Amino acid sequence: MRLDWASLLDLLKSRERFVLTSHVRPDCDALGSELGMAGILEALGKDVRIVNAQATPASLRWIDPEGRLESLAEQVKPADLADRDLLIVLDTSAFAQLGAMADVAKSMRDRVLVIDHHVSEDDLSDRWFKDTSAEATARIVYEIGLRLRVPLTERIATPIYAGLSTDTGGFRFPSVSGESFRIAARLVDAGASPPAIYRELFEQDTLARLHLVGRTIAGARTSHDGRVIFSSVRQSDIKEVGAVPADTEDLINLTLAVKGTEVAAILIEQPDGRIKVSFRSRGPVDCSSLAGSFGGGGHKAAAGAILDGPFDTAHAQVTEAVDAAWAERMAAAAV
Repeated sequence: MRLDWASLLDLLKSRERFVLTSHVRPDCDALGSELGMAGILEALGKDVRIVNAQATPASLRWIDPEGRLESLAEQVKPADLADRDLLIVLDTSAFAQLGAMADVAKSMRDRVLVIDHHVSEDDLSDRWFKDTSAEATARIVYEIGLRLRVPLTERIATPIYAGLSTDTGGFRFPSVSGESFRIAARLVDAGASPPAIYRELFEQDTLARLHLVGRTIAGARTSHDGRVIFSSVRQSDIKEVGAVPADTEDLINLTLAVKGTEVAAILIEQPDGRIKVSFRSRGPVDCSSLAGSFGGGGHKAAAGAILDGPFDTAHAQVTEAVDAAWAERMAAAAV
């Protein structure tokens, strides 16, 4: 953990023009942390822009009713951000996760602050504010607002709740504590609506997405007496059912739900031919170590990486790595 609260709060108070960003293929914790942080800074009278490398996925646009989220993929040019005093990177600690915003971060090298809860990192910044024990980056953002004495409003509470609830798997992951629920209660009291957020997150599936889910589950394969499960999604699968890339989100959690599963891995072929691999574990196998072997990162229980193709080669490499990790787990258990 790198938690120098005094330095962080002094830095935020001393700067006036901020730009916030997060990782490519943003999830609710990324976007919710950005929007929550923007609301907190604006309550202090700061000038804030949120600019990501990619446009907001259609399935998550509900989280931004004011249209605050901008992207380099649309109208914003890197030169437009030259007047910013500080770039805050949320929910990632690696250049590789920033996409086109990595070049902006490099151009602002002495003006980058990282706020994150992931273990993995590179030389993205000299200013780190990390709590790897936090269940979500949104939790850290909540704490920042609390320490800055910013009143908790619905505008701030809703995206923070969305980030907190999704990165804890609906408050069911081992990272959840009693304080997670106490914070959630305060966010609800401030105006966040769990039914409305749940409806946007889990009751907006298209028929194409459900067909993709069925195809993915049908193709899943287990090993090691059913305790390891592999699945995959090819671009042909997505096209044949009429789905979109965003429909692949959270598929791995469905396979982890299979009884007896301790480790899950899924390979998803990207439009550019690269392979996105995600790992999940609810045992001693360390997902961050697995992902790290492929240049990725994350947490012990959840991590991911991007591999170059071809698909069959990537699949063989991931299978070998998972088998090796499982062998280590069994050897350690036998001691």
